[in-house]
Amino acid sequence: MVADAKTRILEAAKALAESNDSVQGVTISLETVAQEAGLTKPGLMYHFPSKEALMVGLVDHAAAHWAQMLGEHAGKSAEELSSFERHRAYVAVATTAEVSRADYWIFSDALYHPKLGQAWRDHLGPWFDVDGLNPPVVSMLTAARFCADGAWMSEATGVFPAADLAAVREHALGLIDTAEAEEAA
Repeated sequence: MVADAKTRILEAAKALAESNDSVQGVTISLETVAQEAGLTKPGLMYHFPSKEALMVGLVDHAAAHWAQMLGEHAGKSAEELSSFERHRAYVAVATTAEVSRADYWIFSDALYHPKLGQAWRDHLGPWFDVDGLNPPVVSMLTAARFCADGAWMSEATGVFPAADLAAVREHALGLIDTAEAEEAA
């Protein structure tokens, strides 16, 4: 029941973020989240005693969801895959997942609140590990990831969305194929 209440609170916070007309207009308070979740403020504070705790929980929830989507797509954990397989999974998920302004807001808020970035590093860091690879290969994998990052952020915000997201995905996957061939050579 505790996990269900926490999830309900986190989903309520995300729904509030999604309901705003702009990312800049997002205001999340303990009161509004409690109301959206059908709880009292003290009931919410039992799980998240401060706004910072709520925001850290929200970011951790979102980052864990991304890691789960990556694992489901790949069929294995990050540790069981090569860097190339992990990057392919990320490109595929980032260019096909349903994303929203709330997803973008949750991700980008870490820029302004560094404590929030840790959840992203913890959950997604293993997917982006490139230790032991040659610098040119790392550059190509990073470029492929940046293509995917830009694609999902553009889709989430609606600012200059791709006319053909599948083509963007194929180009990013091509970079990964080239990187893998160069590493093998």
